[in-house]
Amino acid sequence: VCVQDLSRLQLKIDRLERLLVDNNRLVARLRDSLLVRESPERRGGANVSSNSAHNQAAAPPGCWKAEEMKDGADGVQLLDVYDLLPFDNPDGGAWKQGFQISYHGDEWAEQPLELFLVPHSHNDPGWLKTFDGYYQDQTRHILDNMLVKLGEDSRRKMIWAEISYFSQWWNDIDDQKRALVRRLVGAGQLELVTGGWVMADEANSHYFAMLDQLMEGHQWLQTHLGVKPSSGWAIDPFGHSPSMTYLLKGAGLSNMLIQRVHYSVKKHFAQQRTLEFLWRQSWGERGQETLSAMMFRF
Repeated sequence: VCVQDLSRLQLKIDRLERLLVDNNRLVARLRDSLLVRESPERRGGANVSSNSAHNQAAAPPGCWKAEEMKDGADGVQLLDVYDLLPFDNPDGGAWKQGFQISYHGDEWAEQPLELFLVPHSHNDPGWLKTFDGYYQDQTRHILDNMLVKLGEDSRRKMIWAEISYFSQWWNDIDDQKRALVRRLVGAGQLELVTGGWVMADEANSHYFAMLDQLMEGHQWLQTHLGVKPSSGWAIDPFGHSPSMTYLLKGAGLSNMLIQRVHYSVKKHFAQQRTLEFLWRQSWGERGQETLSAMMFRF
């Protein structure tokens, strides 16, 4: 086979891929244009309140119907998003992957853009070093400095996620420093986020392990500080799972932030302006699993 034949074949393949993408978009638009209408009799009559017992009948167990999970007012089904994305991997350099971030200069002329700066430190309980190696070389110094700097200025804040390291440091400090930690936590200067023993991986972890480490961390926080996390902070897991969101909601959290998402998915969400969303799983009773989530833009 000559080079020209291969080039022509590649052009045909590229054209077919573009046609498939266009077709998927067309099918998605057609699907979203369909409305499921019910007769007044089926809805229980024109004067039936939305809070009536007729409308509160429990749905059968299982996944939601497709029309209830479609793109539009009810949200975005991520499996449908995958159908729209091209199967490519552009080389845009480390941490960029061809995702050019831009904005309009006059976009915030009338209402200033509000930025949230969150001092934090991510500490892996074992990666290139052992747990004790990281703790002795870096983590304990970070937490020692945190205690000093937050104590110097009440405007300063910091968050911490890995309770395994926090508990080790707690064991090493004296009662005076422990009292200062409790004061900083009570004043809102120091916030414990997620509250897991580690920042758990989510891609292929069993939910037993995810739940076990979450319980371990929350029990420690309740025993020693009397606090319960309200926000999740997941900036370094290998992927993100709706199962973890489900567990966090069950543990009492109401907000979460995620970071490690494929560049193509992140770019799609940015273009659609859906980086902030209510994350709902495709099982369980409607609304009970909803968690307010934000995906980092880069």
